Order: sequence, then structure tokens, then C-alpha cells
Amino acid sequence: MPDSPSALIAGIQQKIARLAEKRDEAQAKCYALEARIEALEADLAERDSQLQQANLEIEFLTLSHRLADSPQALANARKTISRIIRKVDAAIALIKSDPADL
Repeated sequence: MPDSPSALIAGIQQKIARLAEKRDEAQAKCYALEARIEALEADLAERDSQLQQANLEIEFLTLSHRLADSPQALANARKTISRIIRKVDAAIALIKSDPADL
């Protein structure tokens, strides 16, 4: 004799319950992975920033060593480069704040 309708309905309900449970598990995993991705992206952005800063320092030191042949000359070259960078930064700030551009 074929399965009774109530047995079929009970089987369908069990399948629905299992599917709902799997959906909830998948959704929870998705949320966890999204949080992990955000954390990894933040770490990556921080490392990119650190890498950029390190590259700037390397360029600065390389330029300093090319300009200097002694420790005192190296210190003087670093001071000169720092002064030039400050002047360039000040000039950029003046350009950005020029009221004629408004």
C-alpha cells in the first residue's frame, strides 16, 4: 500500500526543516566570511600604507646617501631634503587654499 498522505506530509516537513537548517548554517557562514573579508581588507590597507611609507623612506635614504660622502654630509643632505619637502608641501597647501580658484 502506498504511503499515506500524512506520512508524505511528515517526510516533506522533515525535508523542509533540514533545508531551513542548512540555509541558516550557510547564512551564518556567509556572515562570518563577510566579517573576515572586511578584517583582511583592513589589514591589507594598513600593510599597503606601511609599504608606501617604507618605500618613501627608502627613496629618501637612497637620495641622501647619493648626495653625501661622509656622515656629516649625509646629515646635511637629510636636512636639505627635509627643508625642500617642507617648502614643497607649503607651496601645495597655498595652491589648494588659493581663493582665486573658488
